[in-house]
Amino acid sequence: MTTCLQLVSEQFPSLRDRVARRFERDETFRELCHDYESCVAALARLGEASPEMKREYAALKLRLEAEMLGYLREPGNSVH
Repeated sequence: MTTCLQLVSEQFPSLRDRVARRFERDETFRELCHDYESCVAALARLGEASPEMKREYAALKLRLEAEMLGYLREPGNSVH
């Protein structure tokens, strides 16, 4: 399992199967997962950065999570 897939699966544990299937089939979703991994890594490195920069990355992280959830809720992506 790639690092970004693992990270996204941990973020959405109840959707783990959907995450794996979408990651496997959808290049755009894979790119979102990689962007999410980069954002989380940047947040971890910010340490003493300005509060504004931290807020920007935190907001980006939330937007990426919302976009990924949108992909995971699309029809035809059921767990059954």
